[in-house]
Amino acid sequence: MKFERIITIITNLAVVSGMVLVVFELQQNREAIQIAHQLSLAGLMSQINLAVASDHELADLIARAKRNDTKDFSPADTERVKHWTLAILEPRISSYHLRSSEFVVMEDWCNLMRDYTDLYRHPYFGAIVKSDLSYADAIAADIENRCAGNN
Repeated sequence: MKFERIITIITNLAVVSGMVLVVFELQQNREAIQIAHQLSLAGLMSQINLAVASDHELADLIARAKRNDTKDFSPADTERVKHWTLAILEPRISSYHLRSSEFVVMEDWCNLMRDYTDLYRHPYFGAIVKSDLSYADAIAADIENRCAGNN
């Protein structure tokens, strides 16, 4: 009888310690996924920034688009700026879908999504965002609601 009780206690302790280890491992996995996501996003943004830094013509087109000086853009100029905008937009849209995830810290998410709202509000870039995303308005409203206290 005493031996069975000791075995039961040891078994229960083993189960509890196993659950603690699983929780600890899940926490480590969550952190690893978060780091991988941040590194991936940083790599994408570095590539986009390098493309602009190494291409004077593209940098000039983007600067002109930011000033709304696009009246003499050729169709090729318009396409280059559009694809640059979509390259900036794509990782933000992917990150938008992580808004309720435990993997992303809300403050970091809001900082990342600020680029989306900046593009969305801009007259030239906003037209690109709205033409590419049928739910662009809903995304902008959701970001504003979620990030109102983080600005």
